[in-house]
Amino acid sequence: MAGITDWLDDRVQEIIRDPGLHENKADFRDQAKTLVESAEAEGFTVAEIKEACGGDVERYLLDQQNAMTDVNRQQRLADDA
Repeated sequence: MAGITDWLDDRVQEIIRDPGLHENKADFRDQAKTLVESAEAEGFTVAEIKEACGGDVERYLLDQQNAMTDVNRQQRLADDA
């Protein structure tokens, strides 16, 4: 599983580009489709990518986006202090 986890970490950085907090996982439908297609092209199965994402690829991307946005916001606040 480490292989898919490392791959996933790299792809998330490439896929998530829209800053801001999101509430609706459907906002990430296209990104999830792209992620799954990329995983399959790299030899991973849909089951492997879903498992690595905790069962819900869209929710995983939503959570990653919100976490990255929160970290960036905290860094800006610390820089302003």
